[in-house]
Amino acid sequence: MALVLGAVGTGAASGVVRALAPADSASLFDGPLADCRIDDRLTPHRRPGDWARTLLDQEYALAPDDVPSDLVSLADHGIDGQGSLRSLVIDDLADMSRDARAGGAPFRVTSAYRSYQHQERTFASLEAAYGHDEAVQSAARPGHSEHQLGTTIDIDGGEAWLATNAWRYGFVMSYPPEHSPGTTCYKPEAWHFRYLGREAARDIRESGLSLRAWLWELQAGD
Repeated sequence: MALVLGAVGTGAASGVVRALAPADSASLFDGPLADCRIDDRLTPHRRPGDWARTLLDQEYALAPDDVPSDLVSLADHGIDGQGSLRSLVIDDLADMSRDARAGGAPFRVTSAYRSYQHQERTFASLEAAYGHDEAVQSAARPGHSEHQLGTTIDIDGGEAWLATNAWRYGFVMSYPPEHSPGTTCYKPEAWHFRYLGREAARDIRESGLSLRAWLWELQAGD
């Protein structure tokens, strides 16, 4: 039975984030990967320590007040780009940035952590420009964005190098062309990478699954 937390957002992007009672959470991810479905259900793994297992898609979301407490500025750590990320990401991102530059594939971070309110504005802008149907295939609605985790980056430059090497540093392309939109629910994004840690990123690569499908199996195996 779902518990209603309250309305979130405004306008066409608004919805109700529904928290799941504990008895429901245990069986959420039973069975094969669910089809893409637009809803606003509170994802069950929202604690700070859950960063490597939180599943966000068109159905599962974070709450508006889910904000990482350990955000640090990229500029303060010599990483080319703007914004902030959780401190646990910084060392591997700095290593990846340095090695990409040495490999002739420098990149710049164009977007890092985004708050729920930031994503509201981003989605509303796309919706106004392209319509609702196109917007929900191209961008996450507020609460559903991996950027709210503080472990996700959009980059400019170095896409081919990162597609081959990002996993070595703990980063996974969330919406790769071979799986998108089929099992990712969004159009391909060669510039969008989420940090899962080096061991998990290796496992995801070896599985041949999309990140969403791998996280689904991870929850089902609990």
